[in-house]
Amino acid sequence: MEKKYTGITGLRGITACLIAYVFHYLLIFYVMPVKSDLGISILSKLGYILLNASDVFFVMSGFLLARKYENKPLENFGKYMSSKVKKIYPLMIFTAIVVFVAENVGLRIFGEYPLHDEGGHLRYSIQALILNVTGLQTGIFADGDTYATNGPSWFITVILICQILLYIILKNVKKEKHQNLIFVAFIVIGVITVFKTIHLPLLYSCVGRGYIGFFAGVLMRRATAGIYEKKQKYQNYIKEGSAIIAALLAVLFLYLVLGEKGGGVTPLFYVRMIGFWVFMTYLVVYGFLANKFFGVKVFQWLGDRAMVVFLCNIPTDLGIVYADRLLGLNLNYEDTRIWILHIVISLIVVEVMYRCDKKFGIFLNKLSQKDILKEANKS
Repeated sequence: MEKKYTGITGLRGITACLIAYVFHYLLIFYVMPVKSDLGISILSKLGYILLNASDVFFVMSGFLLARKYENKPLENFGKYMSSKVKKIYPLMIFTAIVVFVAENVGLRIFGEYPLHDEGGHLRYSIQALILNVTGLQTGIFADGDTYATNGPSWFITVILICQILLYIILKNVKKEKHQNLIFVAFIVIGVITVFKTIHLPLLYSCVGRGYIGFFAGVLMRRATAGIYEKKQKYQNYIKEGSAIIAALLAVLFLYLVLGEKGGGVTPLFYVRMIGFWVFMTYLVVYGFLANKFFGVKVFQWLGDRAMVVFLCNIPTDLGIVYADRLLGLNLNYEDTRIWILHIVISLIVVEVMYRCDKKFGIFLNKLSQKDILKEANKS
């Protein structure tokens, strides 16, 4: 990725960690690692905001794919998807199997599923495992993470659905104007499904969120591509001006979310939060200061491992719960030291799995290259 887009990687890393180490921590252990009223208030609001933070990955994916193919012809569908599948599926399948085994063994030992007892009979069923291994855990047969054995993997199916739809549109619709109208139509469909779930494949509310974020990201790139090149003399002023507007709009959307009556999770909450993530993505792409901040090395490091942070978080938490119960540690998850230790252990697991996943990816590439050579020799 070009240096000017490193801010996206940093934002991806920070968001992944906030989801894993704040939102999921609260969701799994039902406590907050703070004791002061101020700390509880801040973490409560942060947890509320992070309810749909995964949507930023839809926006980023749409933006980056639109950029990639704006001046590049589409390859065949197999090649288009193979890189995406190789990058995501091996780790997704491995973590799904680990969680499936650990939860079912936990049921035998403890008499309940260690992490997600509620709905566990579906989430940890053989049917769910098959859906996870094939990547069909979300939006086809059920909404949200009902069948997502490794909960955070639900959004992977939605991203892949959006990427496939983008390929179909770019391949079959030649005029850019018509393509853009279809992208807008999918955003409208997304809003409709978020407000009123249609219990049909590809029309569940979670997929609707994907449509809104992903195609908003595509249109963001379409709307900004070429503007700065045409007005070279003023491009820096245009960038900074538009970034300031994006920042103000992001703050406005956040204010509207936090000001919602009752603070409940409403359809309007999801739409407003997707708007917030759209403007945040724009800000880190085109804002000089935001790009510099999110582009620092530590955030880049986290961003490169964002998918591993997501997929390895639940297995790591399962390991901690097993150790706590079997060894009688009586861990106080409200203790800030335990929370910090949890993050340290998680990041160690992330680094190990990141390196293993990378080596496995290299192995898969070598296999595919051998297959290509065999086919070439035959012909």
